[in-house]
Amino acid sequence: MQQVYIIRNADGRIERLSAEAVEGAVPASVGDPEVQAFLRDLDVDLVRVLEDVIDLLITRGIFLFTDLPESAQQKLVFRKNLRSQWQSVPDPLGSEDGLI
Repeated sequence: MQQVYIIRNADGRIERLSAEAVEGAVPASVGDPEVQAFLRDLDVDLVRVLEDVIDLLITRGIFLFTDLPESAQQKLVFRKNLRSQWQSVPDPLGSEDGLI
Protein backbone atom coordinates (compact mmCIF):
# COMPACT_ATOMS: atom_id res chain seq x y z
CA MET A 1 0.00 0.00 0.00
CA GLN A 2 1.11 3.50 -0.78
CA GLN A 3 2.38 5.56 2.10
CA VAL A 4 0.87 8.97 2.75
CA TYR A 5 1.48 11.56 5.40
CA ILE A 6 -1.28 12.88 7.60
CA ILE A 7 -1.61 16.23 9.27
CA ARG A 8 -3.93 16.33 12.25
CA ASN A 9 -5.90 19.25 13.66
CA ALA A 10 -5.95 20.29 17.32
CA ASP A 11 -8.63 17.66 18.02
CA GLY A 12 -6.40 14.91 16.64
CA ARG A 13 -8.54 14.33 13.56
CA ILE A 14 -7.03 14.13 10.08
CA GLU A 15 -7.08 17.59 8.54
CA ARG A 16 -5.03 16.96 5.42
CA LEU A 17 -3.14 14.28 3.50
CA SER A 18 0.17 14.75 1.74
CA ALA A 19 2.17 12.57 -0.64
CA GLU A 20 5.35 14.03 0.83
CA ALA A 21 6.69 14.38 4.33
CA VAL A 22 5.93 17.95 5.38
CA GLU A 23 6.39 19.64 8.73
CA GLY A 24 4.02 18.20 11.32
CA ALA A 25 3.01 15.22 9.17
CA VAL A 26 3.25 11.60 10.26
CA PRO A 27 3.45 8.59 7.94
CA ALA A 28 0.39 6.41 7.42
CA SER A 29 -0.85 3.82 4.96
CA VAL A 30 -3.62 4.43 2.44
CA GLY A 31 -5.12 1.21 3.82
CA ASP A 32 -5.44 2.67 7.34
CA PRO A 33 -9.16 2.77 8.26
CA GLU A 34 -8.90 6.39 9.44
CA VAL A 35 -7.26 7.43 6.16
CA GLN A 36 -9.93 5.48 4.22
CA ALA A 37 -12.71 7.30 6.11
CA PHE A 38 -11.08 10.66 5.37
CA LEU A 39 -10.81 9.78 1.66
CA ARG A 40 -14.48 8.67 1.57
CA ASP A 41 -15.50 12.04 3.02
CA LEU A 42 -13.45 13.81 0.34
CA ASP A 43 -15.11 11.68 -2.36
CA VAL A 44 -18.59 12.53 -1.07
CA ASP A 45 -17.75 16.25 -1.14
CA LEU A 46 -16.36 15.95 -4.67
CA VAL A 47 -19.43 14.07 -5.92
CA ARG A 48 -21.64 16.86 -4.57
CA VAL A 49 -19.55 19.50 -6.36
CA LEU A 50 -19.62 17.51 -9.61
CA GLU A 51 -23.41 17.20 -9.43
CA ASP A 52 -23.64 20.97 -9.00
CA VAL A 53 -21.25 21.57 -11.92
CA ILE A 54 -23.31 19.26 -14.16
CA ASP A 55 -26.48 21.14 -13.18
CA LEU A 56 -24.79 24.44 -13.96
CA LEU A 57 -23.58 23.27 -17.38
CA ILE A 58 -27.04 22.00 -18.26
CA THR A 59 -28.70 25.21 -17.02
CA ARG A 60 -26.33 27.30 -19.16
CA GLY A 61 -27.02 25.14 -22.20
CA ILE A 62 -23.46 23.86 -22.51
CA PHE A 63 -24.83 20.36 -22.96
CA LEU A 64 -28.13 18.55 -22.62
CA PHE A 65 -28.95 16.13 -19.82
CA THR A 66 -29.80 13.60 -22.54
CA ASP A 67 -26.22 13.87 -23.86
CA LEU A 68 -25.12 11.93 -20.78
CA PRO A 69 -25.12 8.12 -20.90
CA GLU A 70 -28.39 6.68 -19.61
CA SER A 71 -26.67 5.11 -16.60
CA ALA A 72 -25.29 8.55 -15.62
CA GLN A 73 -28.74 10.11 -16.09
CA GLN A 74 -30.32 7.49 -13.83
CA LYS A 75 -27.69 7.99 -11.11
CA LEU A 76 -28.01 11.77 -11.21
CA VAL A 77 -31.82 11.65 -11.05
CA PHE A 78 -31.67 9.18 -8.16
CA ARG A 79 -29.23 11.35 -6.19
CA LYS A 80 -31.17 14.53 -6.98
CA ASN A 81 -34.35 12.88 -5.65
CA LEU A 82 -32.53 11.77 -2.48
CA ARG A 83 -31.04 15.22 -1.97
CA SER A 84 -34.44 16.87 -2.38
CA GLN A 85 -35.68 14.77 0.56
CA TRP A 86 -32.79 15.67 2.87
CA GLN A 87 -33.01 18.49 5.31
CA SER A 88 -31.21 21.58 4.17
CA VAL A 89 -27.48 20.87 4.15
CA PRO A 90 -24.56 23.22 3.49
CA ASP A 91 -23.93 23.64 -0.21
CA PRO A 92 -20.23 23.66 -1.15
CA LEU A 93 -20.97 26.24 -3.85
CA GLY A 94 -22.79 28.57 -1.47
CA SER A 95 -26.46 28.11 -2.40
CA GLU A 96 -28.58 29.73 0.28
CA ASP A 97 -31.18 26.98 0.62
CA GLY A 98 -28.64 24.15 0.62
CA LEU A 99 -30.51 22.22 -2.04
CA ILE A 100 -30.27 22.11 -5.79
